[in-house]
Amino acid sequence: MPDIFSYDIVVALDRPGCPICHAVEADESRWIASFWREGKDGPESRTMFLAAGGFCRRHAWLLHRISVVEGTGAPIADVYGALVERDLHWLGRIKSRSRGRGAKRTVRPREPCPACVAFAEADYRKVAFFIEAISEDAVRRRYVASDGVCFEHFAQAVNRLDDDDAMRPFLIEDWHRRLRVLAELLAEYQSKRDYRRSHEPRGDEQRSWTDVIRRYVGDQ
Repeated sequence: MPDIFSYDIVVALDRPGCPICHAVEADESRWIASFWREGKDGPESRTMFLAAGGFCRRHAWLLHRISVVEGTGAPIADVYGALVERDLHWLGRIKSRSRGRGAKRTVRPREPCPACVAFAEADYRKVAFFIEAISEDAVRRRYVASDGVCFEHFAQAVNRLDDDDAMRPFLIEDWHRRLRVLAELLAEYQSKRDYRRSHEPRGDEQRSWTDVIRRYVGDQ
């Protein structure tokens, strides 16, 4: 049976797409929501946010989406207002130092997005929980019947398993099987683009060009 750590991954096996991607995405949304509520007020969180120059594009818009749902942009105005004031002060210093000088001044590099850092760690943990979960026969059968993991999480899992671990050849054979099926569907999709086959019914091959993206990089 799945435990508290792998439960969200096992539940996600019943959804289309990579179950680890789904589990990480849910954690990601909870993390950003927590930042929106109180995390932004913590000294360490605020320092990391400012050092990074705010969130990356993905996490900034996720924060914005939560603010839209909650009906207020006050948390964004708070943290990004502090960032704007900090950068105004910083740019003012650059302007004053640059007057009359020919030397080019570069914009300082930013620290990594704090949400990305948090989710790289979460991603690493989720792969470990996934490996543990599929070691159980019942979960492994559910996994075989599911859409499986994306290439990124497949590679992470395989690279963390020893050569003598039974889960390593299982995952490799499973991915090989899935790719064979996908290759056939992609070939069928291309073949049915021929006008001479235009009368033939369309099937699963029609979404293969979407499935191949999902197979390699996971869901959006």
